[in-house]
Amino acid sequence: MARKTLTGTFRLVGSFIPGIILYHTIGRDFSFGGEFAAFFVLQFLALLWLTYKRPLARRRSWAGLAGILAVAALSFWACSLKNTPETLPVPALQITHYQITLVKAVALKPNSVSSVGRVEAVRAQGKWYPAKGQVAVFLPRSPQADSLRYGQRLLVQGTLSPPAAPANPFQFDYRRYLALKHIQWQAYLPQSTWLAIGYAPPSYVVALSLKIRKQLENAFREHIHARREETIAHALVLGVQDELDAALRNAYARTGTMHVLAVSGLHVGLLYGVLLFFLKPLRRGKSSKLLIFFLVVGVVWFYAFVTGMSASVLRSVCMFSLVELGLLLRRRASILNTLAVVALALLIYEPNFLYDVGFQLSFLAVAGIVLLQPLFLQFWNSENRAVRLVWELLAISVAAQLATFPLSLYYFHQFPVYFWLANLVAVPLTSIGLYIGVAFMMFFWVPVVNGWIGKLLEWTLWILNEVLLWLEHWPKAVLDGFVVTPGQVLALYLLIFAAVVFLIQKKLFWLAVCVLCLAFVSGTELAEAHRQRRTRELVIHSARRSSVVSVLQGRQVAFLADSAFLAQPQLFSYQVQPYWWARGVRQTLPFAADFTKTDLKQPISTYETPEGNRLVVWQGKRLLWLKKMPRNLENSLVLDALVLQHNVWFNLPRLQQNFATTTLILDQTNSRRYVARKANELRAAGYRVHVLEEDGAWQIRL
Repeated sequence: MARKTLTGTFRLVGSFIPGIILYHTIGRDFSFGGEFAAFFVLQFLALLWLTYKRPLARRRSWAGLAGILAVAALSFWACSLKNTPETLPVPALQITHYQITLVKAVALKPNSVSSVGRVEAVRAQGKWYPAKGQVAVFLPRSPQADSLRYGQRLLVQGTLSPPAAPANPFQFDYRRYLALKHIQWQAYLPQSTWLAIGYAPPSYVVALSLKIRKQLENAFREHIHARREETIAHALVLGVQDELDAALRNAYARTGTMHVLAVSGLHVGLLYGVLLFFLKPLRRGKSSKLLIFFLVVGVVWFYAFVTGMSASVLRSVCMFSLVELGLLLRRRASILNTLAVVALALLIYEPNFLYDVGFQLSFLAVAGIVLLQPLFLQFWNSENRAVRLVWELLAISVAAQLATFPLSLYYFHQFPVYFWLANLVAVPLTSIGLYIGVAFMMFFWVPVVNGWIGKLLEWTLWILNEVLLWLEHWPKAVLDGFVVTPGQVLALYLLIFAAVVFLIQKKLFWLAVCVLCLAFVSGTELAEAHRQRRTRELVIHSARRSSVVSVLQGRQVAFLADSAFLAQPQLFSYQVQPYWWARGVRQTLPFAADFTKTDLKQPISTYETPEGNRLVVWQGKRLLWLKKMPRNLENSLVLDALVLQHNVWFNLPRLQQNFATTTLILDQTNSRRYVARKANELRAAGYRVHVLEEDGAWQIRL
C-alpha cells in the first residue's frame, strides 16, 4: 500500500512538472490553455467512466495515460494564469507619479536599499488611475531609506520601466529572474524622488515576523562585537545575508559550504533533530504524543516565523510537520513521499517555484541524502563510535553533493574539490552555532546571560570562518569554468542513477547505460570544443562607465579595458567571464595593466595616436576608439566602426571628412545626456548608431 501511494504521488508530480516546463519553453504565446486543459480533463473522465463500466486492463492503461495528460494540461493552464503580465492603464511614458506598498522585506546592502513594491495607482495627465503589478525598487543608502520597512507606502515621482535584457553575451538574465517572481518593472529611486506616505502591511503576521527578526538582528549586533562573525550569525541563524562580506561569501561558495548560510532544510532539520532527541523518551501515551506533536510543530513554525518565513524555510517546515503528523497517526512516514507531497503542494501554489534554484537544490539534496546515504553506510561502517560518526557525516555530505552536482555545474560553473572536508568541519560547527543562536534568541533579553551566549556564539563562528578561509587557499580548491547544457545535466543524472543501480543489482545493462551517458557527455563536449576552436569574434562589452573589448580566436583571448574597469574585478566576473567560459576560454584576468594579450595565431594590432585615440586592427577589421578629434588628417581614415568616448566634441562635417564609416558606437564612458543628443543627431545624418547601454554589447563574428 505504501509503495502504491509513493508511486501515485510521484506520478502526480511527474505529470505536473512537464506542463510547467512546456509552458515556459514553447507555450507563452498559446492563448487556449483553459480549453486545452478542459479537453484533456473531459477525455480522462470519459475514459474513466468507460473503464468503470467495462473494466479491461487496456482501458485502464488508456485512462491512466489520459489522467497524466490531464494533470500536465492543468499545470500548463495554471502556469499561464500565474504568468499573465499586468498591464498599465495608461502608456508608461505618460506616467509622472505612482504609489507602491513594499511587500517584501527591506534588504540593507552596503551601498543600497532594496525591496519589492506592489503598484497601487499611477498618475498621468493630472489624473490617478488604479493599477496592479510589482516593481523591484533600489534606493541609495540614507537614514530615510534605512528606516523603510515591509508594508511602507511610498509616493514616487517618475515612470515605470521594464528591466533591461542582458547587456552582454551569456550574462545573467535578471529580467527573466524578476519575471519568474512576477515582477514586471524595475526602478532606481534617488532620495528626492520618493516620499513615505503611510503604513499598510499586506500581512500583519509577516510584518510582526520581520519586526521580531529586526530586534534579534540588533541584539546580535549588540553582543557580537566582531563584524565578520556578526554577519555570519545573521545569515546562519536568521537567514539575513544583506551585509555579508563578498570575500567571506566567496570563501563559503568555494568550499562548498554556502548552504549553511541560507536558512533552509539543513537548519530546520537540525532543530527538528535535537527536539526529537530530547522528547523521544516522552512519547508514551496518547496525550503525551499529542502534546509533543504540538510542541515540535510549534517550535519549528516559530523558527520559520522569526526568520522571516522565507520560501526555503516554509518548504522544510511543511515537510517536517507532515513527518510529525505521520508519527502522531502511527503511520510509517516515507520521507520521499512527504517530499513529493510538499513539492506538489508548492508547485500548485506557485508553478514558477520549479525554476527557483533554491527549490531545485534543496529537494534534490534531501532526496540524495535519503536515497544514497543508507547505501554508503551499507558498503562500510565502523564499529568504532567516533569513526562511525565521522563516516555518517561524510556520507551525508557526499550524498547531498552528488545529488546536486550536475545542477551546481549548470548554475554556478564550478566544483569545490574539498567540499567533503569542509562539510566535515562546517556541519558540526554550524549545528553548534545554530543551537547556540536559538538559545540566544530565547534569552537575548536576559542581562549577563545574553553576553555569555553571544560570546560563545562569536567564538564558534570565528573557528568556522578561519577553517573555511584556510581551506579556500588550498591548491586547486575550486575547479571552475564548467559550461554544461540541459541535455548534459540530464545525462549526468542518468549516469548517477545507473551507477547506483549497477552497484546494487550488479547487472551489465546499467553499466552499459553508464557508458552511453559518458559517451554522450564526452561527445557533446568534443563537438563543442571543435566548434570553439573555429570561433573568431570581437565583442565590445557593455560595461558601466568603462570601455571593454574581448577578441576571441579559438580558445585564446585578447582583452582591452580601461583602468576604471580593471579596478573592479567583480565587474569582470559578472559582465565578461560568462562569455569567456561559454567560448571555452579558461584564462583568468590579471588586473594589472590596461591591456593584456595572449599569443594568437593572427594577433590583433593596436596603435595609439598623439591625441590618446586607439586604433585596433584585427582580421582586416579596423576600429578606432575616439577620445579627441585629430587636428590634421591628410586622408579620410577608413574604418569598420568608430567608438565615441568621453563625450568627445565634434561637428558632423569634420567627422564625415576625417572618418569613412557607417557604424558609430557610443560606449558608457559618455554621459547619458550626451548619448541622447548625439545618437539622434547621428541617426538623422544616416549613420548606424549602436548605444551600448541601451542596445547591449556590439560584436563582429567571422
